[in-house]
Amino acid sequence: MNYEEISKDVVANLYKSYGHLKNSPLNQELRILVELLISQNNGCAYCCSLHSDEAKKLEISTKKIEEIRNWTISVCFSKAEKLAFSWTEAITSLDANHNSIKQELSSYFSDREIVDLALCIALMNALNRIAISLK
Repeated sequence: MNYEEISKDVVANLYKSYGHLKNSPLNQELRILVELLISQNNGCAYCCSLHSDEAKKLEISTKKIEEIRNWTISVCFSKAEKLAFSWTEAITSLDANHNSIKQELSSYFSDREIVDLALCIALMNALNRIAISLK
């Protein structure tokens, strides 16, 4: 189903919102790693490939790209990155623990970065779910 053509305006606005995150004060390396983590967790092969390619273009280390799946035990991520990944997974699964994680984020991220991180997580989950369910 060509959902991008069928509902052109709505899908275009979704992608436009997603595109604005590239201008966010949120660290772009972190944004891409979060998107890759979400896409891996949701099983969206297309998005995994897209984000891996984007990560390589930004010269994110191959080690980080490969280790994102095992971020909880990897030594190549900072405490801030691991906290962001933890919040990513909590929001993606609607874990009740997401509020306590959110409180910790303010030690590492500005309010704007926290909001943009939440938007990044929500938008990527939406895009994954649309692609998986309609392709």
